[in-house]
Amino acid sequence: MAKKTKPIKYPITPEAHELIEKVYKTASGNGQIKVLAKYLHLPRWKVSRYAIQQGWIARQKKEPDWSEDELTILERNAHLSPEVLRCRLKQRGYSRTTTGIVLKRKRMRLLSSLDGQSARSLAECLGVDDHVITRAINDGRLKAQRRGMARKAVQGGDIYYIRDKNARDYIIDNLHEIDIRKVDKWWFTSILTAKDLL
Repeated sequence: MAKKTKPIKYPITPEAHELIEKVYKTASGNGQIKVLAKYLHLPRWKVSRYAIQQGWIARQKKEPDWSEDELTILERNAHLSPEVLRCRLKQRGYSRTTTGIVLKRKRMRLLSSLDGQSARSLAECLGVDDHVITRAINDGRLKAQRRGMARKAVQGGDIYYIRDKNARDYIIDNLHEIDIRKVDKWWFTSILTAKDLL
């Protein structure tokens, strides 16, 4: 006796095929696919999976241009993960996708300097005011270099860039000034134990 074939739960009819193709090739990323799935009485995932199988890719909604404040946040926190960056931007009232953050960080070539961080970022990691780090730089106790960013004075001017090795040397030489209760313990541990900095 022949084994019965299990019926397809969500069949794609020729009409559905045409509609899915049309939407995926013309959608602007404003919810058309969700509306289509509802119209076809299909789950959203079924429509998406079928489109992928056909080789159709929906257009992504273009993100708005980045503001100066957003760029500043991105520059100062480039060493953090895209998800943490997304949260930090959200705290300041900005909505960005992790994909958008990854692409923007890559275009700005911020990934090439992930062996260090800005003075403000270092201050946050150590739990101190920005001026503590700036003072240490000016006193010669902390080695730093300018990023060479084309930033106007009204934007805070060019920012300092501090390599991890120099941050580690500063911590060791000035351990008596570091309040262990205020530091970012994960960052602090990684800086002091990184073999490539020893």
